[in-house]
Amino acid sequence: MPSADLLHVRDLVPDALACLTECRSVPADRWPDRWRSRYLARHPEVFRAVDRDGDWSDPATVTAAVDGLRDRVADLAARAEAVRDLLPAGVADAAGALGWSGEGGPVECVVLVGPHRANGWVADLGGRYALFLAVEMLGPEDDGGLLVRHEVAHVVHDRRAGIRDWPSHGVANQLFAEGLATQVTAEVDSGRPLEAYLWFGRPGHRAWLDECRRRWSEILGRVRADLDATDPDHHAAYFLMRDSSLRGDLPRRCGYLVGLAAVRRLRQRHGLPELATWPLPRVRAEMAAALTDLPAPRAVR
Repeated sequence: MPSADLLHVRDLVPDALACLTECRSVPADRWPDRWRSRYLARHPEVFRAVDRDGDWSDPATVTAAVDGLRDRVADLAARAEAVRDLLPAGVADAAGALGWSGEGGPVECVVLVGPHRANGWVADLGGRYALFLAVEMLGPEDDGGLLVRHEVAHVVHDRRAGIRDWPSHGVANQLFAEGLATQVTAEVDSGRPLEAYLWFGRPGHRAWLDECRRRWSEILGRVRADLDATDPDHHAAYFLMRDSSLRGDLPRRCGYLVGLAAVRRLRQRHGLPELATWPLPRVRAEMAAALTDLPAPRAVR
């Protein structure tokens, strides 16, 4: 299948920018209604998928988001154009690395403006995993190419093995999914510092990497004890920036580094396309074995 057929883009940014432009000339108490009626309501399938917790339509959240974005219309348009330009090569790179030629349909990518929550993620959209990119979170300090490749790798992984809703399948499976996606970016765009692949090129995370390596035994022990945990707080403790009652003072998102280290150990004996096809029971067993006496990844420059 030609690479152009591997990608389908839904661009919601023009509607978002039209809404933000209108909000410049109306009182702030009318912004939530404009956001819902002129933006969210025009793409109901998409926003059913992303607004499950009501964050995208909460009046206070919307008001704060619009207040920060209504004077950035030109900037957001430029960022949207830049990320759209990155998508074809990003999809082709991830597809090639994972041995996927289009089975299950093209990668669905939704480019949108959000309420300043996350820069990129994957979620079920119309029965298939899709990639979402929020342009208001993609700043000049980020490397959009790394982010796109990482998130596309998740979608392709789902096409090959059915990984959607992996947080509900346990910490072990999420470690594997994030480790595999990170390893894809490292192999198709080699030569960067280790922390660049874990933070999508955003500078200033060498200290985070050093702390993770310094506390590696502690982190690894916690992770191994929680491999089968499926609750949101355990997931947040290892993979999210938000606070978790179970994280304590562990470095945020340290699960990404553990997952990458484990996948690199597995990568010594298995190719990326093979890893991308493993069913959940095998992933659980292989990750438990890979995490045994796992050394901390070497920091490189």
